[in-house]
Amino acid sequence: MTEGSPIMSNSNLANVHPTGQTGAEAQPQDVVLVYAPVVPPQLEHWLRKRSMRLTKNTSVSVDANEVRSSGARFVFIDTDALPAGSQATETIRNLRAQVPDVRVVAITHHSDEATAKSFQDAGATGVVIKQPYVADLVFALQAAQEGRGYVSGVATDRERASVQITAREKEVLELMANGHSNQAIGERLSISVKTVEAHRARLFKKLGASNVADAVLLAIRTGLVMP
Repeated sequence: MTEGSPIMSNSNLANVHPTGQTGAEAQPQDVVLVYAPVVPPQLEHWLRKRSMRLTKNTSVSVDANEVRSSGARFVFIDTDALPAGSQATETIRNLRAQVPDVRVVAITHHSDEATAKSFQDAGATGVVIKQPYVADLVFALQAAQEGRGYVSGVATDRERASVQITAREKEVLELMANGHSNQAIGERLSISVKTVEAHRARLFKKLGASNVADAVLLAIRTGLVMP
């Protein structure tokens, strides 16, 4: 993957709990198992805020028994990082056959429709193109939670309608998208820096973002601002 930070080096398989606890000390609502060399910290933050547990496997050798034992409801697979000789479609198809209740999101750098369709035909609920990456992972997981399919691309009417912001928040968001600092936004809108910060915090919450870059990306994806 092109974004994210290295996964813990002491183990290929690491659990991240919302509370920072491990093992039996924490009882998360849902488990998201990610097979990838790296996982964006923004995704970890987004899941943690929603009391979901992230389990990461850097080996990217998908194992149905591991999926079952982890209790994962959602599995993200970096198809570009699968072991040599592995076929992504067969990996997805075999996993769905052995663990039919799990929802699979395929991650790839291939942006052609044929690849996306082949993954969906194999049983993937979502297909995420690596650029833009973090925002689309969030959208794919939200769709999987609701039992909907998802492929990176133009946001659906439902996605656009799911985010409602005020006129002032839209002004702040547009200025953020154009790279203005909190101080500059306050001066242009004749409001205090603290008020700008309050608007930003509400925008981050509504968009499910943890930083300005993701907030802007999500806003563009949902049509709130123009790129």
